[in-house]
Amino acid sequence: MKVGDLIKFVGSWSTYVDDKPKTGIVMEVWTSGRTRRVSSVDVLWDSGRAGNVLAGSVEVVSESR
Repeated sequence: MKVGDLIKFVGSWSTYVDDKPKTGIVMEVWTSGRTRRVSSVDVLWDSGRAGNVLAGSVEVVSESR
């Protein structure tokens, strides 16, 4: 997963989220300092909102080049 990838949310939103976006574009990738694995990503969602989600709750639909 890298900046610019189109992703799809496959997790479950909490009940207090109103718009519950489905797709978005990765804006920043955060890695664990110890394992160097991707831990979370900042996403610009299709609803226009931006947020941070765990990397395990999204899957890459289309990779950027």
